Amino acid sequence: MILFDIIFLVICLFLGFKFKELFSVLDRSDKIILNKLYIFHLALSVVFFLFIRLQGGDSTNYWFMTYDFRYFDFNDVLLLFQKGSATGSMLLLNYVPAKILGVSFLIGNIIYATVGFFGFVFFYAALKEIIPETAPLRRIKIFRVSVFPFLFFLPNLHFWSAGISKDTLLFFCLGLFMYSILKVNGRLWGIALSIILSFLIRPHITLFLIAAFGIGFVIDGKLKTYQKIFIFFLFIIGFIFIFDYVLQFVQLENFEAETIEQYTSKRTVGLSVGSGSGVDVSNYPYPVKVFTFLYRPLFIDAPNMLGILSSFENLILIIFTIKIFSNRPLQAFRKGSAVLKGAVIFFLLGAASFPLILGNLGIMLRQKNMFIPMLIIFGFWVFQSSYKRKYSQYLSMQQTNTKS
Repeated sequence: MILFDIIFLVICLFLGFKFKELFSVLDRSDKIILNKLYIFHLALSVVFFLFIRLQGGDSTNYWFMTYDFRYFDFNDVLLLFQKGSATGSMLLLNYVPAKILGVSFLIGNIIYATVGFFGFVFFYAALKEIIPETAPLRRIKIFRVSVFPFLFFLPNLHFWSAGISKDTLLFFCLGLFMYSILKVNGRLWGIALSIILSFLIRPHITLFLIAAFGIGFVIDGKLKTYQKIFIFFLFIIGFIFIFDYVLQFVQLENFEAETIEQYTSKRTVGLSVGSGSGVDVSNYPYPVKVFTFLYRPLFIDAPNMLGILSSFENLILIIFTIKIFSNRPLQAFRKGSAVLKGAVIFFLLGAASFPLILGNLGIMLRQKNMFIPMLIIFGFWVFQSSYKRKYSQYLSMQQTNTKS
């Protein structure tokens, strides 16, 4: 209905431009950046809408747009949800606006885009709490453009978090989780919400979160022994609680080597066949599989215009990664907080495991989207640490020259 379309559009625009006001860590320049980011994000939401209408996709199913889903009543949706189906979770979330209120597919995408943008705000606010002074980051440039805030405008980050999809909700969850865990005592609600929602959408990612940040806190040298033990057992309990469910969700019977090998081979073949963007990675050396997941398509294997645009973005990420490795990342990792360590471990878990089961470039672009923000934030921390080290050395030399 047009009335509800207008109401939801106004609410989304109001929240999108006002949400940043809730974060005291953001200054005026940050808010200007985030306003531009939201406008860019909305533009990519419209592109996502047009892409899905032309190419098709799961988003239409989630918004009750196809024949199979249009006539589902609430009991059918609830049954799917109770069976632990991620599709059931999506249908349940969308039931009122899509099925009852009749909100259009376009406005539905804008609703999701606004939620995805909240994820950007959380990531940005987390970055500001980790690195309060971002001016030195502007000294690091790629193609003569400062990495900050440029990397927050990478189109792929926005495209897959700007429409009706599980990826959008997951992006929101990851941003909320990282921001909330920086101050656990005052933000338990954020940790709980992000874990519950991500568990309903992609429980294996929830497992990654618990494992990565649990390890991050345990290996952090700034915590006392009893704090590490307490956090370790807390995360172990959470890990055990959802472990069996995750195995059922991914249809994996156990973690024996033979079982995992059969599962990954089946997934790789299944995700490679029948798609113009399929890439047979089954015979690739493992390092090449990881590179394919993180940095392809490149120009030589871009399947279409979207692939060409993604190739430019991947080239930027390659240069960004090279700059990280040239600025003592291990030293920066050791000096980082428990949350930063958790973010890096989460990225490494994804980069190590997902290449084993993905063989389709389109799916790779979507799936890596949840890990790239962690790489970006860690890269910014590495550059900041490098700047402080060099500046400290400069001051030391100045003092030495003054004394002599």
